[in-house]
Amino acid sequence: MSSLSIAASAPGQTNLVAVFVDPMIDGLGVSRTTISTLFMIGTIGAAFGMVFIGFSIDRYGPRAVMIPAVLTFGAFVMLMGVIPSSPGLATILALGLGFLALRLLGQGALNMLGGIMVSLWFRKKRGRASSYATGAGWLLGLGGLPLVSHWLISDFGWREAWFVLGLGVWAVMLPPALFLVRRTPESVGLLPDGEKPVEQTGERAPEASEAPAESEDNWTVKEALHTRSLYFILIASMAWSTLGAGMMFHHTSLLEERGIAEGIARSSISAIAVMNLIGNIVAGRMNDRFPNHYSLVAAQVGLLTALLMALVVDSNWMAFAYAGMLGLTQGFVLNTGTVIWANYFGRKHLGSIRGATMWAVGATSAIGPLPIGILFDLTGGYTVGIWLYITLLAPMIVAAAFAVKPIRPVGANEAGVATAP
Repeated sequence: MSSLSIAASAPGQTNLVAVFVDPMIDGLGVSRTTISTLFMIGTIGAAFGMVFIGFSIDRYGPRAVMIPAVLTFGAFVMLMGVIPSSPGLATILALGLGFLALRLLGQGALNMLGGIMVSLWFRKKRGRASSYATGAGWLLGLGGLPLVSHWLISDFGWREAWFVLGLGVWAVMLPPALFLVRRTPESVGLLPDGEKPVEQTGERAPEASEAPAESEDNWTVKEALHTRSLYFILIASMAWSTLGAGMMFHHTSLLEERGIAEGIARSSISAIAVMNLIGNIVAGRMNDRFPNHYSLVAAQVGLLTALLMALVVDSNWMAFAYAGMLGLTQGFVLNTGTVIWANYFGRKHLGSIRGATMWAVGATSAIGPLPIGILFDLTGGYTVGIWLYITLLAPMIVAAAFAVKPIRPVGANEAGVATAP
């Protein structure tokens, strides 16, 4: 179910929106700077809405949030195909509102729900489970859908492509959201990792003085916001959400500017999805065995490598190699970004903590496509923008190295109140 939720979020993800950017620029008569700005505004607005969504997941459960999110998201995906063609105020408002809905409900709600459901149902094997769920979701959503969208755009038009994607969201997500999603494993008499409670196994119940074998330290939102680790994670996460998002948003245009044919440029997005799966699997093993900030550092190094490759790509095989490196990096980011919050701060307040932090990541991801889009309009190329990204990446690598697991102060309980030793 987590994989389906992540896959269905694709129409709101930068990777898939990138396939529509150039056709919509031509069809709507807007500039690259205009569409980048509207994408930024929509993403910033969606980022603040994530606080409410995260709180709602904790209070009402994933199912109660997923059903209305799927219904509304599918409708707005279809409405993207009826944006007025004349480049006037109506077009600008409709495009901005469309990006807001796609980012809030797709990239935000469905994507976050997919990650949180894995973290709620797994603990010991959280990294591995996340790698399968996230990797499969992105392979389905951003491996197959870009190719399907490219075919639909080429044969029928970008408006028709949006309509088909919206219907697909409803068809794929509504049945399982209604009948399969449950709040937590405890709500159906289970424990994380598929384990059964002691009373169901017939084993001796532990004495009151015995500590649970797998105790979980649950931090409140207030406590988490007072740790340095949270802010180091956020800064490190901005590497992909800002710089990676910018590269993905202009992916097709960048490769065409380097002399790559349009069809190859769009098809290379599938390489991103395939390598995303591999990156997810590798990161999942690392995150179950080693401190999670190791994977954060590896992700930054991968992004730096991709940026350097983008400066020299000039052939079809290099285009796929560059796309593959982006995907490998994205896999590390997605897996680590899913498990690190639960591993560091526990499951009890996970939705609220994710909602309280995702707005910052979402807001910075909105900025990513804009500067490189403006620099393209000013210079006629992407080289200057890529070097800007490389410069901005340096402090994010440092932050990843310092994003260690927080330690609760001695004598403090979950509410952060000092207790007697």
